[in-house]
Amino acid sequence: MRELKESLRVISIFMTGIILLQGCSAYKNPVTLQQAVQEEKAVKIITVDDDSYKYKYIVYEDGQFYGVKDNPGEDVKFPIDTEEVATVLMKKEPWWVGTLSGLAFLAIIFLGIFCLAYC
Repeated sequence: MRELKESLRVISIFMTGIILLQGCSAYKNPVTLQQAVQEEKAVKIITVDDDSYKYKYIVYEDGQFYGVKDNPGEDVKFPIDTEEVATVLMKKEPWWVGTLSGLAFLAIIFLGIFCLAYC
């Protein structure tokens, strides 16, 4: 019975960590469209009407900004009306950074529980 409790505790901590990792891809860094073009990272554009659009990256061609979305097999460009843009948010970090930090956090918790139980 004690082994079952310990297993359930470990599983619940692991599942909690997985749930917390779901929010790792956050659009937090406000930037300008020009900075978004230079960085070539995923962006989220919020318009003055509170509509939001997510793009793989932004390009600037022929005096026009375009948001690029990934379509199976090709990238599709959508024109961006600069007068309608209220905020441009860039993705903060790659997904693997959050995943690795979350796994490190879970490992520390697991080691702490293990040491409390068996040390």
